Amino acid sequence: MSSLLRFSQLRNNVWSSCPTWLLMQHAWLSHGKSVDPRSYEKRHFTTRAQETASSHTTGLASSISGIQPLKFQQTSEHEQSGTILIFDTETTGYLNKNKDNRIVELALCDLSGGKNSTFETLINPERDIPKVVSAVNNISTSLVCRPDVPRFADLLPLLLAYVRSRQTPGKPVIWVAHKAKTFDAPFLAQEFDRCKAQMPEDWLFVDSLCLARKLPKLPKTEENIHGLTLGALSKRYGICVENPAHRAMQDVTTLCHVFQKIISDLKLSYEGLMNEATKASDFQQGS
Repeated sequence: MSSLLRFSQLRNNVWSSCPTWLLMQHAWLSHGKSVDPRSYEKRHFTTRAQETASSHTTGLASSISGIQPLKFQQTSEHEQSGTILIFDTETTGYLNKNKDNRIVELALCDLSGGKNSTFETLINPERDIPKVVSAVNNISTSLVCRPDVPRFADLLPLLLAYVRSRQTPGKPVIWVAHKAKTFDAPFLAQEFDRCKAQMPEDWLFVDSLCLARKLPKLPKTEENIHGLTLGALSKRYGICVENPAHRAMQDVTTLCHVFQKIISDLKLSYEGLMNEATKASDFQQGS
């Protein structure tokens, strides 16, 4: 792999697997026209593809090692689950009234697995990242505020096309994140609002933290972990976290394992998961 992985190559890979017409009913920008992928031809985006285990590049990859297709408690022999995307965002800070914090990294994994089942990218926030935040996620202003790192507006049509290419026909897309309701989903909605775009109506969001609160309590011993953070849950389930947390794909990888354990412990069916979901429109302004 070359040291620079072009965003345009990622874009072309998605376009080739997902016809452009799939975007028409969802991707609208401020000028009121559907997104034309050719309009992004003039800008070439790159992120550095490092060889370390913790590298995060704009790209598609194969399925995450060790992740098996999700198995729900079956309620009907004809029941078919839809697409489930485990996702995580890294940002310039917390949500606030000024809405001036931005997403700087996005990663997701389709639990159905297979080729190109993961998607990750750095995002240019068009603002500085506070040093206190960089100290946590190791994402600095100089890393992302560059002309070769895509802005969210640049990424939007590609993200829509990718998700559409993974979607089970006739089924919604369920996005799962730890603290999805209070952090990741509102941030994603905020970026869509900034682009004057609506999130697709068939996108639903599930907060794995809310599910974790329903887990049976463990006996109080020194060995048992009672916290509900992603780190505490990974320890509860004996999941080894090799790389530092607070990078998007690492947290996605951890949650993929944790989420499967939660679903199993709660004996949750696909219908039951749907009942835990929140509509995308609940997070967007004017919806």
